[in-house]
Amino acid sequence: MNSLQLSEYRKNTLLLIIISTIVRLLLSGIVELNNDEVYYWTYAKYLQWNYFDHPPMVGACIRFFTASLQWNHEFFIRLASVVGAAISTWLIYLSGKHLNNDRTGFYAACLFTASFYSSVIAGLLILPDSPQMVFWMLSVYLMIRIVKGKHPGKINQCLILLGISIGFCILSKIHGIFCWVGFGGYILFHKRELLKRPILYLSAMITVLMLVPSLIWTLDNKMSTVDYHGSRILIRHFQFDSFLREMAGSFAYNSPLNVVMLVMALVAFKSRLKQFSLLLWLGLPLIFTVLFLSLFNDTLPHWSGPAYSTLILVTASWLSESPLQKSKKWITASISLTAGAMLLAIYMINFWPGTLGNKSMPDLGKHDVTLDMSGWRAFGTDYRKYYEADNKGHDNKPRFIFSNYWFPAAHLDFYVARPMGLNVKVVGPLNDIHHFAWLNAKLPALNEGEDAYYIGISNFNDPVPGALQTQFTSVSKPVLIPQTRSGEIVRYFLVYRLFGYKK
Repeated sequence: MNSLQLSEYRKNTLLLIIISTIVRLLLSGIVELNNDEVYYWTYAKYLQWNYFDHPPMVGACIRFFTASLQWNHEFFIRLASVVGAAISTWLIYLSGKHLNNDRTGFYAACLFTASFYSSVIAGLLILPDSPQMVFWMLSVYLMIRIVKGKHPGKINQCLILLGISIGFCILSKIHGIFCWVGFGGYILFHKRELLKRPILYLSAMITVLMLVPSLIWTLDNKMSTVDYHGSRILIRHFQFDSFLREMAGSFAYNSPLNVVMLVMALVAFKSRLKQFSLLLWLGLPLIFTVLFLSLFNDTLPHWSGPAYSTLILVTASWLSESPLQKSKKWITASISLTAGAMLLAIYMINFWPGTLGNKSMPDLGKHDVTLDMSGWRAFGTDYRKYYEADNKGHDNKPRFIFSNYWFPAAHLDFYVARPMGLNVKVVGPLNDIHHFAWLNAKLPALNEGEDAYYIGISNFNDPVPGALQTQFTSVSKPVLIPQTRSGEIVRYFLVYRLFGYKK
């Protein structure tokens, strides 16, 4: 392979990054925030060293890219993900280049872009996975540099940077621990000479020190984070259905063709798997852990996303040894499949006639996941009109909107309360309200005799909780505000007025 060919693969990678970034930027401002995204926006309201559900990086990223929440638009809220995806794509290109050659790097970048997880879930939506993927891929790149390095000084530099990178990875999402698990396993079984380097232990210590503030927060807040995540991984009863869901979800999230190619690559390299020991150690432990947990708990397919993204490098190595036309066909098909899935998802979210869920009240729209990302902007406008009409001629207008769960509370906060200068207060047990338990403490107190509103949605159909009703003199019947899509009603927003707060 001559230098001209090498430079072409580099140019093509940069072109791929530019095109995919432009597409993500366009999409980021079109589609409304989903339940998780809008919830993580609430992290950015008050930065903490840790949160009930996750470490602080996603909140810090949102805070930075929205200029301390001055630019409250989906485009800026998701900008960290889009920028992160561009960086991660370049990092996996560099990883493939150092692992094998420029062709491998380019193919890895293409497959990374073709993965629904890395390109959309972590690369467009703003989730803890978004910053996690940047530091995960940086860690993979540094590990490859370390194990292939010849110069002691550069190896030591990479080890120091690795400790910092994994620290930020864990501060993005706890799954980052598997970077040290995988690298440690690789060192013990394949590269024990690294154990003689004091810098390796300093690197691990740097990671630990970076986590200290987060650990202190957790201790100060009654181990709430540990209790919450511990409840999600307890070994309860055997449930094979969740295992099948995890398998199917992983297959879909990481692009079906990418997964098929990975299996083909592993079979083709069965006599040379030692060559990919580092990548296997970084990928398989997380995949097998999530699959094991899925036998006893409900898991989510994106938990193992970083592992599959790492193993893309194995697939890219196989493609780089395959005939050029064969490789092009596989990559084109995989990217086309993800692009088609994205177009279909956008159509269904914004234009599908009617609901995909229940067709009648009181549960209209139930089980329709597309409603998570549609109708909120319109409801914000409709609610403002209703609020102004309902309070015409009143001096003391209600300042509070109540909800009983973290979703739709976060949507109500961002799309309804924030533009109107109102407050959202969420009532219920900690496992239902999550970070709103901390946000509630920042709110002003209700005055005796003050009115408020409670807003529910038909696709979850939660009426005013009894405990909340007892705090007010009376509760009105709900006013139903419809959400339509392509001319058909897909759900109702139920607005209750709560009269006369009792201290």
